[in-house]
Amino acid sequence: MSIELIGLITAALGVYATLRSSAAALTLVCCMGLLGAASAMAFGGANVTPGHLSLGFFTMAVLLRPGGLGYATLPMQRGGPVFVLLLLCSWGFISGLFLPRLFAGEFMVFPMSSDRKFIIEVPLYPSGSNFNHAIYFVSGLFVFAAVSSMARTNEMLKKAGEALIIAGILNIVIVLFDTVTFAVGAYHVLDFIRNADYAQIFYHKFLGVKRVTGSFPEASSFATTAVGLFAFNFRLWRGGVRTDVTGWIALGTLAAILFSFSSTGYLALIVYLTVAYSSVLIRADKNTPYAMRSSTNRIIFLSLGPVIAILGATAVAIKPDLIAPIVQTFDSSITNKLGSASGVERTTWNMVGLRAFFETFGLGAGIGSVRTSSFLVGVLANLGVIGTVLFGVFLARLFLVDRSARSALANDDSRQYAAAARAGCFTIFTASAVSSSSVDLGIHFFVMAGIACASLFYRKAPANVYDPSADEEPIMPVKGAVSARMRGQLF
Repeated sequence: MSIELIGLITAALGVYATLRSSAAALTLVCCMGLLGAASAMAFGGANVTPGHLSLGFFTMAVLLRPGGLGYATLPMQRGGPVFVLLLLCSWGFISGLFLPRLFAGEFMVFPMSSDRKFIIEVPLYPSGSNFNHAIYFVSGLFVFAAVSSMARTNEMLKKAGEALIIAGILNIVIVLFDTVTFAVGAYHVLDFIRNADYAQIFYHKFLGVKRVTGSFPEASSFATTAVGLFAFNFRLWRGGVRTDVTGWIALGTLAAILFSFSSTGYLALIVYLTVAYSSVLIRADKNTPYAMRSSTNRIIFLSLGPVIAILGATAVAIKPDLIAPIVQTFDSSITNKLGSASGVERTTWNMVGLRAFFETFGLGAGIGSVRTSSFLVGVLANLGVIGTVLFGVFLARLFLVDRSARSALANDDSRQYAAAARAGCFTIFTASAVSSSSVDLGIHFFVMAGIACASLFYRKAPANVYDPSADEEPIMPVKGAVSARMRGQLF
């Protein structure tokens, strides 16, 4: 086992955040989850990212506080999303343990394990990757349950949402720092967060412009996380929540995604903005309590479509060659993507993954066994029909059931944060369906899922009942601070 500098920094911040508050620990998870190219520590061939290391401290911070474990189980009631995710994780462990051994050598796959220098087609075999990916998968369950438990009051749900807002700001700062250091030839200063033992492709250029990768190993993985943060902040801005901050974060994140030149990011943006624009166009949220305060932002969003179309048509009419670089970018990143070497390789991965699904009679080859280039194909190839059905039920519970609308305890802001979290989850899922080699949707997806399914939305107690376990205070009180419980006794 070895621990890196970024691992020591994460551990130190994790201890402080755990003692401070669960909100601080969640903020650390959201920020460290951005360091996708970093390895905090390594066990043999397995890398533990700073995000997953900080997740342990966050879980501890939630469980050490009164009622933490009890509130984490509320979304399990009546077959809730956490219960479905628990079943899914159980099947993931079982499949990773038995299926690669049951079908070993029966057919060829592109393995997920990193014990080979090149990604080549080999006979199916059990490896440490099965256990590693099962652990990553279970970490999603932990962060989902812990966020859901933490967000059991309106104030704590707001703090959970603010953790993602802070992560959005940090993401933009890292992108700017990465761009500047690369331009001046000092990109090596970020080596301490690019220390994982997998390929780091942060130096590629597209049409002479550096592709934005931020603190991720390549542009596609950056875009997958960034589109989620964009959708979350954009939905908050559209709903009139923290508009002085969320609007600028959404705009900056959008610019970063555009300059990543990632087909994954572009397609996810197109799908999300189409759905969002359509929902506003038909006034799907016209009867919500916050409709009046967010009406101005909705009008601005609606007007962007025709305004951009008119300005674009006018510019092209005045100077036709302006559209040439835009068309070239679109053709290279989306239209002709499948014909490129990368596109052919990824298509082959998916075809081999589908073959693994049929060769295992629909059982799948076991989590962490088969590398694909689509989340949807990856679920079929690795988890089979059982995993696909469970994932479908989980996503249906997440996207189609708005728990916040049924809760008498949730205020308008809480419902807005829940809607923004579902928007972020939808966009990350869309990006992963386009291009993802893993069945793990990532830390930020499950943080947003936890906000969308917070324990606040499952509680049945009257709104005026005081719940002392909902108070958030440091385990080790800060000098001069007075806790909410003490204020209630004194005054």
